[in-house]
Amino acid sequence: MKQKLIVQIVTWNSDKFLKDCLNAVFNQTYRNFSVLVIDNGSRDRTIDILKKEYSKEVIKNNFKRKNSQLFIFQNSKNLGFSQAHNQGLYLIDSEFVLILNPDIILEPDFLDKIMKQAEKEKKVGSFSGKFLQIKSPLDDYQGKIKTKIIDSAGLSILKNRHILERGQGKEDEGQYDKEKDIFGVTGASALYRRQALEEIKIPLNKKDFEYFDQDFFAYQEDADLAWRLQLKGWTSLFVPLAKAYHYRGTGLKEKPKLIDIFKGHQSRPKQVELYSFRNHLWLLLKNEQGENFWRHFFWIFIYEAGKKSYLFFTKPDVLLKAGFSFWAGFFKMLKKRKIIMENAVVKPAEMRKWMKRARFYQ
Repeated sequence: MKQKLIVQIVTWNSDKFLKDCLNAVFNQTYRNFSVLVIDNGSRDRTIDILKKEYSKEVIKNNFKRKNSQLFIFQNSKNLGFSQAHNQGLYLIDSEFVLILNPDIILEPDFLDKIMKQAEKEKKVGSFSGKFLQIKSPLDDYQGKIKTKIIDSAGLSILKNRHILERGQGKEDEGQYDKEKDIFGVTGASALYRRQALEEIKIPLNKKDFEYFDQDFFAYQEDADLAWRLQLKGWTSLFVPLAKAYHYRGTGLKEKPKLIDIFKGHQSRPKQVELYSFRNHLWLLLKNEQGENFWRHFFWIFIYEAGKKSYLFFTKPDVLLKAGFSFWAGFFKMLKKRKIIMENAVVKPAEMRKWMKRARFYQ
């Protein structure tokens, strides 16, 4: 039997966040859903917490939802964000799927608010709520401070092809209280219509296919999926009444470099930089329409030159490894591009409405 909604969570050593996340999920006022957790070979207490504290009887006795179901699928190793979520999409069929990071805490009416719009807006393929940052003064994340700092109000794309979170880092003063169409939704918490995902999935061979690009492993896969949905004619909707909180930047402990201090942010770990830069290039290779590339070549060139210069002077080994990895997957990405472009229904001129100059992106 096809279910209405699956809340799908991928965990990897997530015991510090899991209780807050699942308690918020099971205490939703919306009731027609089940939860699927795909664990990527955690070595902490993640599995123990799931089995001992979220068994069927525990859920029945301790939460508002008396008929909740929690399914657990365990991998022996870390397969990454993309492949793990693809596994979940293979396992259980549902009309909608909420992709949820374990470090997200939903407000009690989050699903009510966002599902109301999902049921109403039949031509929308993905939905985003308003996400605010939550911080902890303790290393074990036991203390929680909910802030008014915006984490994400959906994804925007600029003329230089930088894809960023709308409003991130700004104080919430009501400037993002209007429901509106957006370029895409953040993978930290994204509601997708299953029909839309089925239309943009990419065959890997005669038997297998992917929704999220498994070669990305992690980072930029949400932007890739957003772009493919737009090319196929599926829009995205920002629903500000659906609110949640997100621990942003957890685990990024690398010491800042001088250039990063001038840029005003903490340096990201090398592995994150590698995946992010390589996947950004693959993202363009797969989804960029030729007409739009040449129209915006100046902005794209300047942005890419800046990114490469930054990595050259701060992490040259990352630049080198990312280059090798990009070219190793070049022809594989060209095959995916061929499929995407053959199925695209949105013309370049229509896509350009999303590609704004930096000061207009909000």
